[in-house]
Amino acid sequence: MMLTPEWLVEALIGATLLMLLVLIVRKPVARLWGAHMAYALWALPALRMVLPAIPGWQPLYVPVAQGNPEGDVALALMPPPDASLYNQPLPPTTLQMGPDVSLLPDWPELLLGVWALGAIAFLAIQWARHVRFVGKAVRDGELLTRQGGVDVIVSAHVPGPMAAGIIRRRILLPADFLARYSPAERRLALLHEGAHHDRLDLAANLAGLVVLAAHWWNPIAHAAWRAFRADQELACDASVLAGSDGDTRATYGRAVLKSACVATPVAACAMNHKSQLKERFAMMKDRKLGRFGRAFGLLAVTGLAAGGLIATASGAQPAPPAPPAPPAPVSPPAPVSPPAAVSPPAPVSPPAAPSAPAAPKVMVFTHKIDGAQGKPGEKIVRKIIMKDGKVVSDETSGEGPHVMMMHDGGPGAMVKVMETAEGKKMVMIRHQEMAEMAGKHAALAGKDVEARMAEVKTRMRARCESDGVKLPADADMAQLATCGMEMQKKVREAMASARVAIEKSRDLSAEQRAAALQGIDAAMANQRAVIVKVEK
Repeated sequence: MMLTPEWLVEALIGATLLMLLVLIVRKPVARLWGAHMAYALWALPALRMVLPAIPGWQPLYVPVAQGNPEGDVALALMPPPDASLYNQPLPPTTLQMGPDVSLLPDWPELLLGVWALGAIAFLAIQWARHVRFVGKAVRDGELLTRQGGVDVIVSAHVPGPMAAGIIRRRILLPADFLARYSPAERRLALLHEGAHHDRLDLAANLAGLVVLAAHWWNPIAHAAWRAFRADQELACDASVLAGSDGDTRATYGRAVLKSACVATPVAACAMNHKSQLKERFAMMKDRKLGRFGRAFGLLAVTGLAAGGLIATASGAQPAPPAPPAPPAPVSPPAPVSPPAAVSPPAPVSPPAAPSAPAAPKVMVFTHKIDGAQGKPGEKIVRKIIMKDGKVVSDETSGEGPHVMMMHDGGPGAMVKVMETAEGKKMVMIRHQEMAEMAGKHAALAGKDVEARMAEVKTRMRARCESDGVKLPADADMAQLATCGMEMQKKVREAMASARVAIEKSRDLSAEQRAAALQGIDAAMANQRAVIVKVEK
């Protein structure tokens, strides 16, 4: 539990309110349900002093302090909604010590220090008095007997029978104990002091003394301490006299009367104090409390204790979420690698042609060359077919072996060489440049191939138009596949935008920027070469 000034103030106020509550109800409770119930109520202030703040709990009241520049301070208890209207910082008193130096007293810390010093001093003084008193009585006394771990000592320094000590338990008797009391009175006096040890009243006195030290400045706490000690003696009387007859009660009353004293150490349990005589004699009357009455009294006291602790409990805000981890240090950006050259999209493959029987492995070389006259736009397709390392056909015009398209077969079935009845060779080729081959040999493949090629061209033209590219009606397969070079132009424009962004970037060093620009320039040059090659 973290000790904060706010929690401490609320704990002190709550314990004080509980002391007032017990002071009000102790006598009615003792009359109705016995001295033990009234004595048990005094645990409430001690429990409130160790009750931590409950997360999420809304307290019924909070302390509020208001001040003005003249130094007047007002303290009050208010519900939290009302207290928020007055929760303003008090104007600090300023002692000017120079042009740039001022002393601002921190009132919460100052008051906390004064409270702590007062509590320690009060506890030290009371404990020193107790140790000095008991030490003198034991030092000058005589051990009479030892029973059940308790030393019975006769000393001239004690005015009457009393119990002392938590670890080393003792019963201190006056020097005239044998002469002052009759045998029956001596027996009851020893039973009374022994009951204090059995009931752990000395430990309760120590806890009560600590609570009193925390309230050393509080007159209500000192009045509560005196009432607590009186209820302790009444509860001890009830334990000794439980089930006794009238003669025993009368004898016990005489022993109490003979034990009256004025001053005793706060931690010791004297048999009687003069101020308690009337109240103790009144409580010695034989009152029979049935089982139902005891059960009802226990329930009432338990409810009163629970209600008091809940009403005075402190609230705490839920723990805030953990702050996010600090971001890792940003490493310098790596040089931008040049973009890879963008290849033109492959032309759409035409529909598959009817399958043909397998053929031996051959190598086929096909390329376009300029016409014999070098006329612009004139194209001649040259096909060189090699089988087993030998040239089977080298066709640069319509002459030579007759060439047909083969639309099926695996990678090893690219060419099949056949011979017609007239002795003319027929070469069947499976080739990637289907557009030109289909345009030259469409008549050989039949009307079905022409229809499929037209369907392919229609789909390719629709794709280009969906991208906003209008092509001429006689566009060939290469133009349809690249949408009139629009795709390559878009790639080039994207590279140009990337180059401008690299030039303007401030996150790159000079070396990194130069390397990135060199890479993207090379990619752009490669793209230009690709465009020129495709256009040719």
